[in-house]
Parts: sequence; structure tokens; C-alpha cells
Amino acid sequence: MVTCMTWRIILRGGVAATAGNIPSTVLTIGARFRDEGMPEEIGILLPTNAGPKRLIDAVADRSVPVDGAILGLFLASPFLNVESEGPRLARAGVRWVTNLPSVEQQDEEFSGQLSDVDLDHGRELQALAAFRAQGFRVAAVVAGATGAADAVGIDPDALIVLPRIADFAAGFPSLRQRGAAIQAVAEATTTAGWPGPVLGLGNAGEAEHERLWPDRLDGVICRPVLI
Repeated sequence: MVTCMTWRIILRGGVAATAGNIPSTVLTIGARFRDEGMPEEIGILLPTNAGPKRLIDAVADRSVPVDGAILGLFLASPFLNVESEGPRLARAGVRWVTNLPSVEQQDEEFSGQLSDVDLDHGRELQALAAFRAQGFRVAAVVAGATGAADAVGIDPDALIVLPRIADFAAGFPSLRQRGAAIQAVAEATTTAGWPGPVLGLGNAGEAEHERLWPDRLDGVICRPVLI
């Protein structure tokens, strides 16, 4: 049986009508190794987790219902064949795909090592672009301005800003810390001329109170919950 998580999405008032009908949730695989001291956002980045095929198979055979959610997959996997897996997901009702979990959340030194072996954010964006070419809508996960500048090159339907692993060192990153990353991403997208919605990670309390959100945030993707 595949353990999954949902990440609820709350859009800013007035954004829903112009945000391209973004689904209300993201569906991802759950962490295979769990500890009460480890955030779920970090647990799904561990190398002990299954690659994307396990979740794809579960979605394709309908043992895991998608219910209109954005499907989050580890798209840096060298074993993922978008050409063959895309049609299976489409038949199962998947309409949106995102690169979650993402290597963008790794620290910059480790990201450089991943890039040396072509297992980096660039591979994830290539996979997203391939899914989009098949008719899927895509949301690109980024961690900062550089990743955002790269991501808008594939013209995604939305960006999701997630903190890096190091940002969780002292607990859940502060709203100020997350807001600074969102501001940097928003400035990068403005410079690139990309007008799409930017979503950022938040907790349930923040999601219900827009006045707490950074000005450039179009919606909150809530912290994941096991299902």
C-alpha cells in the first residue's frame, strides 16, 4: 500500500478567478521513514523513499484516487519516462503535475553535486516541460530567485515556493524568512515578464488569514497531512 500526503491550497481572495483553476490540493507520496522530530516536508526528500513509479502505478491502477489534485512526483529521477507514463496518468484523470519533492530544497553545495550528475532542478524542469507538451498543466517548485528564473523558462502555470532543508534547522521557518524567499521569487518573475500565480508554504492558521501573507503571495500551500 502506498502512503500518501495531501497539501491543501488556499488562494487569495480574487485570485481564484484568474489563476487558471488551480486545484485545491497537491497529492504526494508520504515518507517511508518518519520521525516525530522530522517535518514531513523533509522526510519525503530522504533517499529511503520510493521513486515516482510507485505513486504513478498506484494512481494509474486507481488504488490511489487523484480527485482533481495536482500530482507531486520526484521528477529528478533518471528512471522516469514521461513519454510512457504521461498517457497512463492522463487516463487516470491527472490534469496537473508538479516536481514535489524537489531537489531545489537541498542546500546549494549538494545541489551542485547533483547537477554534476544531471540529477538536478534542470532535470525536473525538463520533465515538467515534457508533461506540459502532453497537455498537462504544471506547477514548478522553486526555492529562490535563481530557481524561479530557470522555471519561468518553461512557462509553468504556477510556481510553488518551498523552503530549503536548512531553513527547517530551528523548526518551521518563520513567516518573515519564507516571505523573503517569496519576495525574491516574485521579483525574478517580474523581471522575466512571467505573470502567473506564486504559492508559498504556510501552516493552517496562516492560510485562513490573508492579512498575514506576504504581499506578493497569491496563495498558500498548507503543510502536508498524511492520508
